[in-house]
Amino acid sequence: MLVLGVLLPVIGLIIGVVMRLTHFKWRIAPVDWVTFSLLLASDILIWSRYRYQATSLLIVIMAIMAIFVAVSLAWRRGEILYRTFLKIWWRLLFAPSLLAYLILVVLQWY
Repeated sequence: MLVLGVLLPVIGLIIGVVMRLTHFKWRIAPVDWVTFSLLLASDILIWSRYRYQATSLLIVIMAIMAIFVAVSLAWRRGEILYRTFLKIWWRLLFAPSLLAYLILVVLQWY
């Protein structure tokens, strides 16, 4: 489980780069694939270390961030465009998921 939790973000990055370099021009950047794989890897690492399924906790954190992004978009622009909202929300989700993943990887060794 630990190996899968550590290698999953690398696999997500490889998928993102391959999808970017192929003739299928998706609008999904490699950072979007890495964000998804970091969330999955964090759940796997929490399960392997603490035997706790953290999917519901991750969903609540994602929902709280979505509320803050929606309020800030409405405040600054006066409207919420769904494409812009989803892109900003997903890209902002990268930083906390990376931080949580790094903390969980360090905790696995103690």
